[in-house]
Amino acid sequence: MTVTSPPASPEPPFSVRDPFRIGSRTATRITLIRHGQQQYPVSDVFTHGDWVDPHLSEIGRRQAAAVARALADEPIDVLISSTLSRAIDTAAAIGEPHGLTPVRMHELREIESYRDIGADENPADLIPESEWIERQRRFRLERRWDLMPFGEPAAEFRARSLTSINGLADEHRGKHIVIVAHGGVINAYLSEVLGTDEDLFFLPAHTAISRVALDDEIRVIRSINEHQHLGESLRTF
Repeated sequence: MTVTSPPASPEPPFSVRDPFRIGSRTATRITLIRHGQQQYPVSDVFTHGDWVDPHLSEIGRRQAAAVARALADEPIDVLISSTLSRAIDTAAAIGEPHGLTPVRMHELREIESYRDIGADENPADLIPESEWIERQRRFRLERRWDLMPFGEPAAEFRARSLTSINGLADEHRGKHIVIVAHGGVINAYLSEVLGTDEDLFFLPAHTAISRVALDDEIRVIRSINEHQHLGESLRTF
């Protein structure tokens, strides 16, 4: 006995599903993943160079394994990571079940805070204390990168992040692209899709997943900050 499925119902005019490309077979899918927790410096003195490229912590390695399991059954066509260790190691865990080696892109590195001073310098020693305190106060309220002194300009950072991700989308149309990067990069891209110029509108959990679909001129966010794969014990920010 042959069982056939009933024909799919056509979409009605002005279907609310259509603008979001639900069920589209041609959409490009971009999955953005923040790296796992890094090994934080233990010195009592803030030296910004210690924070630039740490490896994953023990928790970070467990988070990477958890997100790898969460994505193990999803076909992945392209796997990209930034060139910072914490992103490389997270992407390697994701790629292992798929037999994929991450392609590294320097342009997807995190914003270069304090890039214009030496790695062993403390930026708080280089500006008046009152200005340092005021910049920190405003950053808590406004969350703008340009409040960090001596750093990469926010507009420059946003431009390199968007150029890189948009270039990947153009190059791999109709594919599933997984990008392992950083909170700033993820904010830059999702802010562009949302049509806002905010630098930091949310803080992704470590190894949280955010999804975007693109189909011709349509770009839609499917999810932001999925972290159910971590449970309570592994969720960190």
